[in-house]
Amino acid sequence: MPPEEPNTEQGAEQGGGKFYTFFVDGTEFRTDQQSLTCGQILDMANIPRSVGMVQVLEDGTEQACPENEVIVFEGPGRRFKKAPRFKRG
Repeated sequence: MPPEEPNTEQGAEQGGGKFYTFFVDGTEFRTDQQSLTCGQILDMANIPRSVGMVQVLEDGTEQACPENEVIVFEGPGRRFKKAPRFKRG
C-alpha cells in the first residue's frame, strides 16, 4: 500500500486555504470542512445512503460508519469504502 499523505494541505483549488483529503473506494475527495458526517461523505461520493459505508482504519480493520457519525479529519487521509453486500446462497 502506498504511504498516506497528510490530509491538510495548502492548495490553490480551495482559494489558498486549508483543505482536508479523504478517500472513498480509492477515489480522492477534498473538503474545506474539518469534519463531516458519514452521510455527507456518502453524498459526496454519490453512494446511496441505503448502501452504507465502512471506515478502513490504519491497521486495515473496518468499522461501520453510521450516517450520523461525525468524522474529524486529523492526521493522514481517512479511507472509506462501500459497505459489503452479503448474499445468501
